[in-house]
Amino acid sequence: MMMIGMCVLAATTARAQNTVMINPIKDNTLYQDATGALSNGAGKHFFAGKTATGAIRRGLVKFDLIEFVPPNSTVIEATLRMNMSRTITGEHEVALHRLLSDWGEGDSAAPGEEGGGTAASPGDATWLHTFFNTLLWNAAGGDFVTLPSASQVVSVLGFYTWGSTPEMVADVQSWVDDPSTNFGWLLMGNENLSSTAKRFDTRENLTPENHPLLTITYLPPTAIGDQANQFPAEFELAQNYPNPFNPSTRIRFTLHRAAQAVLTVYDAAGKTITTLVNGKLPAATHTVTFEARDMSSGVYFYRLEVENASAVRKMLLVR
Repeated sequence: MMMIGMCVLAATTARAQNTVMINPIKDNTLYQDATGALSNGAGKHFFAGKTATGAIRRGLVKFDLIEFVPPNSTVIEATLRMNMSRTITGEHEVALHRLLSDWGEGDSAAPGEEGGGTAASPGDATWLHTFFNTLLWNAAGGDFVTLPSASQVVSVLGFYTWGSTPEMVADVQSWVDDPSTNFGWLLMGNENLSSTAKRFDTRENLTPENHPLLTITYLPPTAIGDQANQFPAEFELAQNYPNPFNPSTRIRFTLHRAAQAVLTVYDAAGKTITTLVNGKLPAATHTVTFEARDMSSGVYFYRLEVENASAVRKMLLVR
């Protein structure tokens, strides 16, 4: 997964934050089943946790960001609100995990309270299949990042919000930068005990306000026109490598003449994290290693200031 860096001049006018609220384009439930024959693509609910008989349920949800968040935008916050509409248990955590494979939503619709699922339709995600009955997960139960992006304790009926967390922001930022990696999140409940399942309403639910809602606050890209004409010829700032990174990355810049240079790293809120370079350097290509071992996942920026000009690029730390 590669992220194209954004380079802007320091003199550019400050950008205003925008906030968008997005409903899913698909959702489904993975019903633990040895044959991989159960699903609920068109159901009004999806599930996370374990049933009274010990069968696992995992929810899937995806949001299409392309028409809502412009390319090269910088994500500041991301939250997910969902309505929990049925439970037979008390407090249990439900976590979001970033999915690593694409999956499908067919026209299967489970009867009754939908907890048992129904026969999968062509194109449905199941416990074994990304798309029933031709394509498989790499591992039964879904392909996802082991560490959660966010978690929330869910107890009584009602609305619950996940985030904003640095990991959720990093997920959404990666989807903005490379939409081909956007497979959404998997909802995982408490799978250590039985009778922990929580039911949430899907995009097909008859009550629109109960649909899952992803809220994103972002900085739109800065219009800088012809960079070749505006970018200072005296220096060049390259995209860090690797990017995304964990826990370290290298930042390279070139000075075409000796000059006073300052290289600073700061977070999405504009808070300075560290100054990597501050002094007069000779004409050469310089490489600096940035260590982020004690930092949270998220979007960060590095700025090179050379005399009266500066350039900024963004980088993504993913734990």
